[in-house]
Amino acid sequence: MVVRVAQRASQARGIDQVAVATDDTRIAAAVEGAGFRAIRTDPQCRNGTERIAQAARDLKADGYLNVQGDEPLIDPRAIEQVAGLLRQGARMATLARPLQPGEESLPQVVKVVLDSRRRALYFSRSIVPYPRSAGELAPLVHVGLYGFDAETLQQLARLPETALERAEGLEQLRALFHGIPIDVGLGDFPSAAVDTAEDLERVRQLIAGIQRRHG
Repeated sequence: MVVRVAQRASQARGIDQVAVATDDTRIAAAVEGAGFRAIRTDPQCRNGTERIAQAARDLKADGYLNVQGDEPLIDPRAIEQVAGLLRQGARMATLARPLQPGEESLPQVVKVVLDSRRRALYFSRSIVPYPRSAGELAPLVHVGLYGFDAETLQQLARLPETALERAEGLEQLRALFHGIPIDVGLGDFPSAAVDTAEDLERVRQLIAGIQRRHG
């Protein structure tokens, strides 16, 4: 699955290099066997952001994109959009898409609400905003893709964990808690994080459907 994510990322235009940050020798071997660079990181890294920050010491750049290894359907255009937000001056950036039927109650499908500048107000595994009035405001789903400028990435990795971050199990809440703005691009990009066996089966069916449509 990680190799598939790397392959999708390599199709994005304007990306200088694709590398996989991991502390697992099996993942590193699979990645290198597929022709991608693997950067070994400390097993003590608490989350993906800290892992990317550590890898960035060996891979110097002005900005970094964190494409999570559990997003095998990530659209290369989504990666390009987040990269574009960084080039426009965002300190941290991510994406959102419309909520699909049946996703309301799934905790692995993270929801996000935005302010008037399309910056994140909050992320939650619960449905937000609560739909008291049907059709007034359509919930948005967070796509597991982040961009950081180099300085913000290292700053965020040094900050302590927060109670909100631990409660929701969402590392991006650390950034919001400490006042780091997160710019959010919008698009109808397919995404399906694989966190459970049911997710894996759902993604397999989606991939099979894509392959049938494209012959």
